[in-house]
Amino acid sequence: MSATRDEYEQSIAKVRNSFADAVGRARYNGAITVLTSRSKRAAAIVPMEFYERALVALGESVDPKGDPDA
Repeated sequence: MSATRDEYEQSIAKVRNSFADAVGRARYNGAITVLTSRSKRAAAIVPMEFYERALVALGESVDPKGDPDA
């Protein structure tokens, strides 16, 4: 059985001005925000649970690097 998630598509410029809203939609509503650049899909903000399940499904792991700006 598969669930349907809400998906929003917004330009990177627009999300830059309301980043907390996109993160909140993912965190509290399980919604996905697809970021676009010049009308092309570039990246997505997804719920953490979705990301973790995707890693398991793909048989992948991550090597945490910490804050790249630190």
